[in-house]
Amino acid sequence: MKLDYRFIQLPLQFDAKRLLEEISALGESAWQPHHQGFVGNYAMTLITPNGVNNSDALIGPMQPTDYLKSCPYLMDVLRCIGGVWGRTRLMKLSGQAEVTPHIDVDYYWRERMRVHVPIITQPNVRFHCGNQDINMKAGECWIFDTWSLHNVINHATEERIHLVADSVGGEQLWKWLRGSRPYGVNISGWQANTFDSIDEELQPLRLESQNQSDVMTP
Repeated sequence: MKLDYRFIQLPLQFDAKRLLEEISALGESAWQPHHQGFVGNYAMTLITPNGVNNSDALIGPMQPTDYLKSCPYLMDVLRCIGGVWGRTRLMKLSGQAEVTPHIDVDYYWRERMRVHVPIITQPNVRFHCGNQDINMKAGECWIFDTWSLHNVINHATEERIHLVADSVGGEQLWKWLRGSRPYGVNISGWQANTFDSIDEELQPLRLESQNQSDVMTP
């Protein structure tokens, strides 16, 4: 989705250590090499068409995979952000590896924003978008302009893991966006809301049921 700013931070802070404990319990076998063969890039599928594990498909009714069902706090993070979720994955980047420069041009991403929640990162992991680059800190929540050329370089020796979730939006997500902070913009008194416990008051996980028209819009 095209945004007015390269990076926008949502006013949310999650427990990255707790997220890591959940996904570590799933084991290394849950990670799959990147479907395009990018060296050092791995993914764990969380929401896919019909909930099929290890699927890279974009089109179809979205459902949680077995991996997401095994991670209650991770599922609650998605519930807290409050989007209507499409394809959602954990993305791992090995030390000294790179996500090569690209623009998300598939029609699927025309009206979808991409949400990032870092789980493992280091200060010298740099996320580049257009003419800016930042380090997203563990537990923060960001969206960025996927229509601008972007890439990630992990200059560290340790791996980097992000939650990466695509959404067409949602009432709660719009609320967070109204209180967001564009990167480089000083907003007096701005701070993130900490969410570190499972909250039964959260709305159910909302998922795409239909995501491709027979005919593309103009």
